[in-house]
Amino acid sequence: MSTPTFKKIDKEFCITDDSVNVYKYRCLTAGLLLDEVKKNPIGYHMHNREKGVVVRWEDFRIDGDKVFATPVVNLSHPEGQSIADQIESGFLNAASVGKIKVLEASEAKSLMLPGQERPTVTKWFPREISLVDIPGNFNALANLFDKDDNELNLSDLSNYTIEHTMSNTLDAAKILAALNLKDGDETEVVTAINNLVEKADKADGLEKDLEALKAESVTKQVEDLIDKGTTDKKLTVELATQLKKSFAENPDGLKDLIDKMPAQVSVTDELKNKDGQEKYNGKTWDDLYKSNDLPTIEKQFPDLYEKLRNEKFPNLKSN
Repeated sequence: MSTPTFKKIDKEFCITDDSVNVYKYRCLTAGLLLDEVKKNPIGYHMHNREKGVVVRWEDFRIDGDKVFATPVVNLSHPEGQSIADQIESGFLNAASVGKIKVLEASEAKSLMLPGQERPTVTKWFPREISLVDIPGNFNALANLFDKDDNELNLSDLSNYTIEHTMSNTLDAAKILAALNLKDGDETEVVTAINNLVEKADKADGLEKDLEALKAESVTKQVEDLIDKGTTDKKLTVELATQLKKSFAENPDGLKDLIDKMPAQVSVTDELKNKDGQEKYNGKTWDDLYKSNDLPTIEKQFPDLYEKLRNEKFPNLKSN
């Protein structure tokens, strides 16, 4: 009978969830590409790739934000049997995702949790899932229970200092492509990013300047319309002040309104006109022609001029 080369252990491990890890960022379960993980669901002991693959993961399932899987230990590994024994005896209870492939991340405040200082990874998958003693994610543990059979997380235990290393791989190729750069000098990447930031700042400043110029232009149009309306005797001082406030941002509406308004003649102007016209009362067209007053009357008293003209030239009455 041949010796088995692997051992599937009947114990689920939580390999990841939405909590903040010790590195002050978090990876959302909703963004985990589980199909990518299943293509090669292997892992090491303590993320030590040099010693070879020690575990394969099966029976993945998601419960809420937690992702669970069952370990199949490689007994051909020099430490395989020892690791299987440690899992079954409760001495090795944690799993940790490693070599994380970050596809998308966000710094949105709405995604931040208490204690989180770094971005939220919203689309990702790990290259490997190792068996560890203390995971980077406090909740990435095999199932543990207290004396009352209540499930425990590592974060429920006493405080201690955690020292752990996990490798993350950002998609540098996409960043270089976006910056139109080739893989090489880091200085060029930093310079390109700084240039983009500077351009963005200038664009913001230019937009603010354009808004200020637009507002200044509108104000000038309104003031010019009010001045013209006042000069044309269509607006009193009180009305001009009111319209200037009401149409402060609508010069087109103000122009339409003023254009439709008739010129206002004050009572004082009417009295002056009446007094000035009295000296011409009783005089004929010929009298005024001889005294050279007709041009003055035509300009100042158009109604009187029209009356005298019609009397002198009845056949020339306007229709």
